[in-house]
Amino acid sequence: MGTLRNLIADSEHRALLDWWFAARDRRPMPSRADFDPIEHPRFLPRLFLVEVSADPPHFINRLCGTEIDDQQGYSMTGKPFEETFAGDLLRFTTDRFVDVAFNGRISYYSTIFSREEDDQRTRFTRLLLPFSDDGTRVDMVLGSRLQSGDVSRDYRTLLDDPAARHRHEVAIVAVADIDRADATILAAGSSSRVR
Repeated sequence: MGTLRNLIADSEHRALLDWWFAARDRRPMPSRADFDPIEHPRFLPRLFLVEVSADPPHFINRLCGTEIDDQQGYSMTGKPFEETFAGDLLRFTTDRFVDVAFNGRISYYSTIFSREEDDQRTRFTRLLLPFSDDGTRVDMVLGSRLQSGDVSRDYRTLLDDPAARHRHEVAIVAVADIDRADATILAAGSSSRVR
């Protein structure tokens, strides 16, 4: 299925990507109707569905798994991004979703969250997969968020690296090329190809 799958470290993200790939069949991408969260009970606590509104780009959390809500400390279901994120995190998250929703891409990335109230830092990886009812316009994004360590360094080393604290690593691949394209890695403002 191309190198994006090989880049994804976690088996749960890989399984979700495999489901998306199979569900789309010969279409550019599956539709929301193809996905029944109840059929994925193992993944459900870490899944989210985000509704896409095109004008202006606007995103609303329509479903958010219980594990994600527990990590956030509140329920995100039904809330727009502006009520759940702020500052640099809002901009970064919105940019990732815009890329998926309006540029027809799949996105896999990692972030480190810092909670102001207790200065706790946590690393997450996310996989974002587009849904389209008409095969052209993305109207929903299926995502999975997993708490994790770094795939190449231990978690403590990552947290102690000042450069890594503010870096977001992103792998993107065009939906049309998912079965054959290399993933593009964007990190710290630069890009390169993974072969």
